[in-house]
Amino acid sequence: MSSSTTTRLYWNACANRYQAWLGTGGEVTPSWVDNKPAWLPEEFYWVVGCTYRGMPQTASTIRNPIGANMSFRHEVFDTVGDFHSQNGHVGPRHAGGCEETELCIRARQRWPQSVFLYQPQALVFHRVPASRVSWYYFYWRCYVEGLAKAAMAGQVGAKDGLATERSYTLRTLPEGIIRGVSDALFRHDPTGFARAGAIVVGLGATTLGYLVGSCQLQIAKAKNTTKCIHLADYGQGKPVQ
Repeated sequence: MSSSTTTRLYWNACANRYQAWLGTGGEVTPSWVDNKPAWLPEEFYWVVGCTYRGMPQTASTIRNPIGANMSFRHEVFDTVGDFHSQNGHVGPRHAGGCEETELCIRARQRWPQSVFLYQPQALVFHRVPASRVSWYYFYWRCYVEGLAKAAMAGQVGAKDGLATERSYTLRTLPEGIIRGVSDALFRHDPTGFARAGAIVVGLGATTLGYLVGSCQLQIAKAKNTTKCIHLADYGQGKPVQ
């Protein structure tokens, strides 16, 4: 049986289980160009565009699939529009990312009874070059993810925009820190400390980006409000200060 036939059977099984589905996604496994970095925790594989620890390990419904392995019904684009690539623009920096997340949330808000499906056995391999496994790239990618999340939350609301991130932050990441320290202390793996530290650094960088992005959005909103007031006064013949 070919891999494409196997994948099709997986999707058919999911579709039969969930009739009102909007799109599908599968596992994205990293294909390291160089050696796998021992310090990079699996909880942060999203930094390199891959499936990360904390995602479902069996066929499940999810908020959004990962861009490298997903497909949508064409009705989604016909009704709610395309990807909003401008989501990543927060202030002078381009955050990038979150386009698929924002689109999936828009679709779920339009069809709240429908779902996105995730089948980990329908996997693809994602090439990860050496340039994306440096500490600098890790910190930068986490920071701009925070910027992008702030932009997205401003558009679709923090409740929907950060629903998955809450459980990830409060449960998955603390478990990852404990796992890393335990690996170092009890399994004689000193890189466990590095993985635990990377989780702390990654969370801090993402949080900082989110706070900075939120502040920039509030400032921009205040400036737009002031501009609208001035234009309204000008239209009524009042002098603009």
